[in-house]
Amino acid sequence: MNNWQLEQELFEATAALGFAARARVLRERAGGDEELVQRVERLVAADAHPFAALEGSATELLLALREEPAPETLCGTTFGPYRADTYLASGGMAHVYRATRTSAGTERRVALKVLRPACAGEDFLARFQREREMLAALEHEHVVAFLDAGALPDGRPFLVMEYVQGTPLTNWGRDRPLRRRLELFLQVLAAVQYAHQKLILHRDLKPSNVLVTAQGVPKLLDFGVATALEPATEGTGVPGPLTPGYASPEQLRGETVTTASDVYALGVLLRELATGSARDGAGRALTRDLGAIVEKAIAPIPRERYRSADELAGDLRHFLASEPVAARRATWAYRARLFACRNRWPLALAAGIVLAAVGGWIGSDLRRRSAEREASRGWGAHAQTKAAARAFEEWIVSAGGANRELGAAAAAHLEATLRDRVAELPEAETMVCLALAELYLRLGDPARAAPHAQRAATLAENTPGVGKPEQRRAAELLERSEGRAR
Repeated sequence: MNNWQLEQELFEATAALGFAARARVLRERAGGDEELVQRVERLVAADAHPFAALEGSATELLLALREEPAPETLCGTTFGPYRADTYLASGGMAHVYRATRTSAGTERRVALKVLRPACAGEDFLARFQREREMLAALEHEHVVAFLDAGALPDGRPFLVMEYVQGTPLTNWGRDRPLRRRLELFLQVLAAVQYAHQKLILHRDLKPSNVLVTAQGVPKLLDFGVATALEPATEGTGVPGPLTPGYASPEQLRGETVTTASDVYALGVLLRELATGSARDGAGRALTRDLGAIVEKAIAPIPRERYRSADELAGDLRHFLASEPVAARRATWAYRARLFACRNRWPLALAAGIVLAAVGGWIGSDLRRRSAEREASRGWGAHAQTKAAARAFEEWIVSAGGANRELGAAAAAHLEATLRDRVAELPEAETMVCLALAELYLRLGDPARAAPHAQRAATLAENTPGVGKPEQRRAAELLERSEGRAR
């Protein structure tokens, strides 16, 4: 089946369907051919007349598209300082060419966007003019630059833009580290935020409209279906062509679109960039934080998404810095884990000092000697390592009590040490339990302190080598924790 037959078949199969159902059918049957999808969408739109100014029926438009000359016929043609060199692609209403601009004896490679012969109606001319005005209003390092405009001898208008030789965003991201992909995506978000501040809604954000140059610079392009936002509402009531898979639910339903619609498409792009797939189930391959960011961006209800591209960027920056993200509830354990990630080296050093102290404290000779002998000597033989461990414990408790984030992280590390590192080492377990009980009390959590104080008291009474000071301290901590808990 050739493209013409498939286009006609898809039009007939989807013309009577709603937005969501049509998007699903096109996604399943178009084989990833975005240009084909756009042509069918435009034919359906023409048939249904969602644009008041659209002229003619879908059948007439279909015939005109079928009969228009091949886009390659323009190649080699010169008009003014421009020469169309190579046909690149076709969109819903225009052909795009790589061209050469000759001026003052110098040549510059540019991109030329020419209105298709079949799209010469007033509505398409008006849309083409709007695209020109929008591009002219955008001056951003990550938005394709507008250079010039004019008309062919047959009257068809054209736009001249910066020529971007690049790779679609998600293709570029393959085999690159996740951090590098996300850092580049932040630049894309900056470009979209800039357009929104200029009251321009892109409406068709997808990988092929975000090209990454060989130098690793992203460029946002193709504002052919972009629309102006109403300053009071930051929305537009005008539906338009869309790309299934990247269009928001409200776009698929033909409802008012806002900046939240672009945020949705950005969320799909982020998921595809991070996982290599745009499918819904791909989010399971993400970390919990990054997955939460994606889910918030693509929430079905617009008000539940990020309020702007800039807010999405802020959460991504938090993720890259191992800081809590707004897309997740900031529980105590969650914040402690992230604090540990941000401060892994200081905390690793702290853990090393504790373990070194514990190792000296209960050295191998302590295992070889009898419990009775150790009981008679107490910890005197390990006075130096005991003093070092106690000093470090005091630092942990003091600093952790003054800084809740540090305290939570220190408590998490001590809990892990208690669970994984001091099995069958009762002297070391006593020290860690005493530290945890004191730390939780400083953090205002006597319920967590009490079991550690109780365990320390039990160990202090029954462990040879533990001295009277530790027994008294454990009893005092137990009394404080139980008293506060009541």
